Amino acid sequence: MTDITLVPLSQEDREQFIKDNQEAFNYGALEEFDRRDEHFEEEGEIISCDTIRQSIDGGVAYRIM
Repeated sequence: MTDITLVPLSQEDREQFIKDNQEAFNYGALEEFDRRDEHFEEEGEIISCDTIRQSIDGGVAYRIM
């Protein structure tokens, strides 16, 4: 069995967290639609950096470890 831990997002991990989420959204769009969704928030990204920043700035974000 694998243990899963939630760790509060540190300031040092913030930019990588944003990139990881963008990659996950892009992957999900490819899996679901078998091509990239044409509703990009920013060039080549399903979800923009700003959208993710707004989501995590208003609360507490965690990384799954």
